[in-house]
Amino acid sequence: MVEDRADGGDLSIGGQAFTTYGRPSKTFAEGRICGEESCGTMLSIYNESEFCYQHDSGSAPRLRGRKSA
Repeated sequence: MVEDRADGGDLSIGGQAFTTYGRPSKTFAEGRICGEESCGTMLSIYNESEFCYQHDSGSAPRLRGRKSA
């Protein structure tokens, strides 16, 4: 929203503070360890996989209906 300044000067822009982040992040059990035999990495409570980033197979998402090569 653009408003005239009270002193007759230049225009200023007003706004509202960002007060909410919406729905909270999904969390998983604490203290989980990577499922790879030789790995002892503790998983984040935000990681839904049973493996750490290094051992997760990783899948490429479909992009707007197109299949990736």
